[in-house]
Amino acid sequence: MKHFALLLFLSFITISVTAQTKLSDKDFNNLIALGELYSHNNMCTGAEFAKKAEALKTPVLSHVIDLMLAEGKQDSTILQKRFLNKPDNDELKLWYTISMIHYNRIDTGKTPLPDPEIARKTLSDSVAEPLLVDAYYYHILTGLSMLFNTADLSHFNFDLDNLGLKNDTEKAIVFYKMMDALANARFRVLQYMKNNKRIDEFANRMPTFNGKPYYYYTNLDIPDFNDPNYTGKETYQTRYVGGVINTLLIHFQAMAALGDKFHARELYFNSILHKPEFFKYSQSKVTLQTLYDQSKKQ
Repeated sequence: MKHFALLLFLSFITISVTAQTKLSDKDFNNLIALGELYSHNNMCTGAEFAKKAEALKTPVLSHVIDLMLAEGKQDSTILQKRFLNKPDNDELKLWYTISMIHYNRIDTGKTPLPDPEIARKTLSDSVAEPLLVDAYYYHILTGLSMLFNTADLSHFNFDLDNLGLKNDTEKAIVFYKMMDALANARFRVLQYMKNNKRIDEFANRMPTFNGKPYYYYTNLDIPDFNDPNYTGKETYQTRYVGGVINTLLIHFQAMAALGDKFHARELYFNSILHKPEFFKYSQSKVTLQTLYDQSKKQ
């Protein structure tokens, strides 16, 4: 019994240690400065940002700063595999800490804590891996979104099975982030403007995911969870599956309006629009069910 208790104790110690990210004083102080710099310019743009970020480089922070600089360029640099690949958990924790410093500084609902206190607490806390992955790929979102304003990415493939992602949850999170960067808000604005041709244009410039059009990616039935940093009431799945469904519906309706019935059917029958298990996450449940019922009569 004593032997079991000792093993349990050692196991607990191991979990506690691996949950922490230990930094030298210089790395810790530079990480805080980087979080402050990012919070002042979260687009990471401009020569002044680049100069200040470069001055904070250390071997530990080098890849973090390289990605920020790539994000600020708003060009195809952001698509390099060294950035798209998931980093190790120590670097993920650095990105999460930068995010926490930023959130603490912009949250008007409470008195902000000193940045070193936020950094110290975040680095020592155990953080669920999905939240770490979410924080990292969020930082690719801005640069990718700006790139897609003009770039044709139809020949680029996001190979979610070859980015170092360890399970379906992590792959779904990356897919959600890419959809946020490329389509979700963009399609909503264009729908409001009733510009179906522009929706179709952007859809035709979309990259593929695992070698197929984005709407073929349906491996999104992952365990739901709450993001403690999100101020809305939706769970993670409700927020992101709902967003993808809305994008799919806008794209589907645009193709139908333009008379492209062949591709509209392709999108519908190969996407989560045709999978009832996802309807619960959408505000368009009635529309989705009506479409589904009609499809069964064909």
